[in-house]
Amino acid sequence: MLQKIVGILVVLISIRLCWTYDKFATEFKDGNTNDVSINTSPFVKIGNGYYYISLQAANWFMAYESCRKLRSELVTFENSEEHDAIQTYLQKKGSEGHTVMYWTSGNDLGKNGVHNWFSSAQPIKINRWAPGQPDNYQNKEHCDYLSSEYQYLLSDGRCECYKRYICEAPKQETISIVVWK
Repeated sequence: MLQKIVGILVVLISIRLCWTYDKFATEFKDGNTNDVSINTSPFVKIGNGYYYISLQAANWFMAYESCRKLRSELVTFENSEEHDAIQTYLQKKGSEGHTVMYWTSGNDLGKNGVHNWFSSAQPIKINRWAPGQPDNYQNKEHCDYLSSEYQYLLSDGRCECYKRYICEAPKQETISIVVWK
């Protein structure tokens, strides 16, 4: 008897949900389409993305872990424009009178000499390397960074060295829900 009552309730609820479904419409769009003011701290908007520019130094692995704790990834440059926006931002910020270096997600840890973005597993296709880089000096440089010494172009370095790092927040998405009464 209880099974029949539960079965009837499930059918009635399913029918009701089908009618209500017609009263809703949803839409997903990339970005913040209405430019709604939201707190993105500690991330700053640079170009079309949001980035955390660390003032603390860490080795490449610790930097990756720190970004993950912020629900982000070490920066991955999907195109030259993204790199150039970060480069311009860092140059305007200044290097405080000494060389400043920032880890990216780039590395050749998977296959020596083949540099990929760790976050996306895609090859590094942008031509934004410092002169003579990557050089894998003494066969010990496997993690990629930006350096003020080379106008924030990419270089490869030893993963265990301490450098600042840049985290990239996931792309924003706007969800719109319309309800008809």
